[in-house]
Amino acid sequence: MQTKQSVTNLNIRSTVIATFGLLSMVLAVSQTAHAQRIPPTEFVAPVIFQAAGANAASIQSSVDAFRAALGDPNNLNNPGPLQTGRREINWDGGDPAILDTTAPVTPFITFLNTRGSQFTTPGMGLSQAPPSGGPEGGLAVLFGNPTYANIFTTFSPSRLFTPVGSNITQAVFFIPGTNGTVPATVRGFGAVFTDVDQPDGSGRAGRGSTRIEYFDRDGRRIFFSFVPASPGDGSLSFFGIVFDDARIASVRIRTGNVAPGPNDDEHHDIVMMDDFIYGEPQVLE
Repeated sequence: MQTKQSVTNLNIRSTVIATFGLLSMVLAVSQTAHAQRIPPTEFVAPVIFQAAGANAASIQSSVDAFRAALGDPNNLNNPGPLQTGRREINWDGGDPAILDTTAPVTPFITFLNTRGSQFTTPGMGLSQAPPSGGPEGGLAVLFGNPTYANIFTTFSPSRLFTPVGSNITQAVFFIPGTNGTVPATVRGFGAVFTDVDQPDGSGRAGRGSTRIEYFDRDGRRIFFSFVPASPGDGSLSFFGIVFDDARIASVRIRTGNVAPGPNDDEHHDIVMMDDFIYGEPQVLE
């Protein structure tokens, strides 16, 4: 399996084009973020990081480059506001041995106070689950589809993240330690996906089944892209962008072309999520 990777600047309305080869480093961004209102005429295209391949090694360099662009340290559960660094969520409860499947809930506020992010879905809720196993049986039992035990893999063991009853996940940001009382923006957001099979999930060339949209504090869409695909069960994909300032107030993710439940086949691209990585939340001014 050949890995698709690219790091490039694109216009806000352009479609991301993945190229084959080594990851190039074009990181003209500052590691200190500043939240601010950005007039449309002052828009500067973000730096884009993307990769797709058969296993974790296929996307590792892109994920590491994205982390480097956001900057160190990983601020973990430390309260903000902090001026530098990033936050990460790997859905594993701090221990890869945890195999519990969490009940669907929306809003999902597990990381609201500790890492400054809240997630919602128009469906039943959002869950953390291993592909299979554990006391609740993982994704295979959560969605009543035994094939799910074999078609997904994790980037960071042992659980994945998914909406239930929808294929839409929405994220908003707050200053960590404020329990959602201080809205924030971030300068970058990226996510890992598993089993993005169809670069053309709806039969139209060049249009993928999985996409991320980014919005500013006024709800204006400031960027969107389809996530690169790598056909074959258990593949992994990554997509993320970094601006030179904190202008991302919310993110909307569409995973696959249908909500989880059906078999993953030529008509249904079922996709799950793993690690979320984003810039340190900055106070919305």
